[in-house]
Amino acid sequence: MAKSKNGGSRAFLRGRIGSDVYSIGKNGKGSRQQVVRSLAETVANPRTQNQMFGRMVMSTVMQAVHAFKPIIDHSFDGFSKGQPSISEFIRRNYALVKADAAAHPASDNSFGLDKYQEKGLKRGLWVLSAGSAQYPAAVTYAHGGTPLAISVGATLTYGALKAAWGLTPEEYITLICFHEAADYEESGAVVPAFCRLSIKENLADDTVLTAENALAAFNLEGDFTPAVRLSDGNIMMNGDTSDESELYGLQWSIVTRKENGSFIHSDCQLSNGGGQKFAADVALPTYPSGSEQYLNGGDL
Repeated sequence: MAKSKNGGSRAFLRGRIGSDVYSIGKNGKGSRQQVVRSLAETVANPRTQNQMFGRMVMSTVMQAVHAFKPIIDHSFDGFSKGQPSISEFIRRNYALVKADAAAHPASDNSFGLDKYQEKGLKRGLWVLSAGSAQYPAAVTYAHGGTPLAISVGATLTYGALKAAWGLTPEEYITLICFHEAADYEESGAVVPAFCRLSIKENLADDTVLTAENALAAFNLEGDFTPAVRLSDGNIMMNGDTSDESELYGLQWSIVTRKENGSFIHSDCQLSNGGGQKFAADVALPTYPSGSEQYLNGGDL
């Protein structure tokens, strides 16, 4: 209870009345006292160029986090699965988007910068994985066309495939490709798709492989099934373009291996040129800062 200057006593208040929040604290002598804190009725949030630029960079990166989450939550050496790996993706790619937008403020950029709170992934030079893992000698990656080839040899049997694959059943290769979003013409947004392949253990070694049954030798996980063909002792895999959406022929892959009890990964960065890369090649959108200033410095 608290004593009133007008005599009598009253209970200490807790809770909120209007914009005032009441709580109970202690004074310098340790006695209880009433504490009143007033909430701000207006919050200043000016849309300066620097503020909106930072928000747009982070919006762009977080759209990529949402799209690539099944891949990037376990694709960086030295970072455990989940948020630590995702945080490493954010750290690496925020720096790339920021530097690219600063160097190419109006066009010819490598990332499509999202407006603040805009939805949809733009194509860009995303770093999806980083590490020390190497492909088995008989498994080769070729950017574009056929992203994965396995040199099985003259005898196309499961036993020969298993030997050439060179990965244990818990190790795998992830194939990655893109197709256009429903509003691609307006937004330029794309949708990533992935397929994770690991070798099965329960097939007889003398099982003869054909183009029709080769995928039965693998465990498949993801949202597309690769097309497979056989040629000159090789098993080659590409994206399945049988659906109505355009699945880009340009593709990438990540090998994940186990070493000393921990998983390691190969490097993978997207761009449109040679190597595992895929670029945006679109102009940056604008966002108003005041009545006449725009982040990209260009004309509307």
